[in-house]
Amino acid sequence: MNNGSHSTQNPVRVALLLGGDSSERAISIKTGNAMRDALDDARFHVETFDVASFQSEKVDGATFVSWRDLTTILIDFDVVLSGLHGGWGEDGTLQSLLEIVGVPYVGSGQRASTIAMDKQLCKTFLREFGLTVPRGVVVIDEDAARPFSGSCVVKPNDGGSSVGVTILGENSDENAWRQALRDGLREGAILVEEAVVGTEVTCPVWGEGDLARALPVIEIVPQSDGNFYDFAAKYALGGSQHLIPPRLSESVQQRVQNDALKAHRALGCRGVSRSDFLVKSDGTPVFLEINTLPGMTETSLVPDAARAAGITFPQLIQSLVDDALRSISSTRLASQEAGENR
Repeated sequence: MNNGSHSTQNPVRVALLLGGDSSERAISIKTGNAMRDALDDARFHVETFDVASFQSEKVDGATFVSWRDLTTILIDFDVVLSGLHGGWGEDGTLQSLLEIVGVPYVGSGQRASTIAMDKQLCKTFLREFGLTVPRGVVVIDEDAARPFSGSCVVKPNDGGSSVGVTILGENSDENAWRQALRDGLREGAILVEEAVVGTEVTCPVWGEGDLARALPVIEIVPQSDGNFYDFAAKYALGGSQHLIPPRLSESVQQRVQNDALKAHRALGCRGVSRSDFLVKSDGTPVFLEINTLPGMTETSLVPDAARAAGITFPQLIQSLVDDALRSISSTRLASQEAGENR
């Protein structure tokens, strides 16, 4: 993989996208700003765009562009670097649009993005590749009965950043269940899963196909009162501890890395993905979800794992852009050669 150290005569024109309309808008802005700052001005000419249905606030350094006008702007750029978390920025919609107009972009394609965003669909898919997943049921009705008698987790089926997540104990009453339903359904369909007891870890994977590599496993120790990796634990300074290496044996860490690689490759992910697991006491990693556009803020997990592997944040972001450009160049060359051989 490229470390972004070479120079080019003409700067690469990068369209950096942030903001969006989803519940993760604030985190998207942080991710976008961090990635923009990581790109070398001598190699990259970066223009930042806040992409949303309407302008609700002014984002420093960003030009507002509505969703409907996006393609007419992006067509003039060499590559798109997206920090759009959740919604149409992450569910395959943006990726399909960029593929239709032929603009290279960093990160996973439409298929991987669509499957990964649907938590239950993704788990059903990856179970076929040998990953262990918790039992779960998708609920769309506010009058639904609780599907499990024991402890359970209620969360949006296609949300992120732990927005709308509730953990219900075995003795939680009917009122608590109804409130959890209401909170989750604000984000759309919800997934109700059996609660799994274990060590919470995550593992980023960088690259594509056979060249993909698993970065170090991180154990997540929330410091908030909620005692799980909620919104505050994810994004507040001091909200969680990231332990590298985790308090797991090397063999169990290897199992987590192997499962993260399986998920990344099975879905056909590109760039960086991050798979989250709970590791049971017997060492079994239970797959929770995969993020195809993981956060890149000052408290985010992927930059921590990269640093532990000896990769600086600027090296990581610049390499992702370089990889996207190289991938599209290889695809175009293969298409030209195929045309000449007809």
